[in-house]
Amino acid sequence: MSRPVVIVVDDDKHLVELLQSYLEGLGCVVYTGHDGQAAWSLAKIRKPALVVMDVDMPFVSGLRALEQMRQDDLTKNIPVILLTGLPSDTVYPQIASAPNVSHIKKPVELEDLGSLVRHYIPSLAA
Repeated sequence: MSRPVVIVVDDDKHLVELLQSYLEGLGCVVYTGHDGQAAWSLAKIRKPALVVMDVDMPFVSGLRALEQMRQDDLTKNIPVILLTGLPSDTVYPQIASAPNVSHIKKPVELEDLGSLVRHYIPSLAA
């Protein structure tokens, strides 16, 4: 059985390293980037089971990357977990109608993230 691919994108390189290590420990193959454009590009190339990305990034925001992904036939159905330090009432209205999208507050609690990851990738549930 092949390992699920997850893309992690955040402009905080230390957080990317932490999440990569955590997700690899769950059995995922992880590709990383540091802005929204990387998220969309990697999603098209790697066809991941899940994308985990920050909302507030330079160049292309996570919300803009999500919009791009949803308009592209290759990426429109990929589940996305958005990481944000913004208040939920700022982010949620922008993603409420988007399918397969969740958000989690920063600082990220790894157990909470793990629960969401397992929701989208049930084969990791162990």
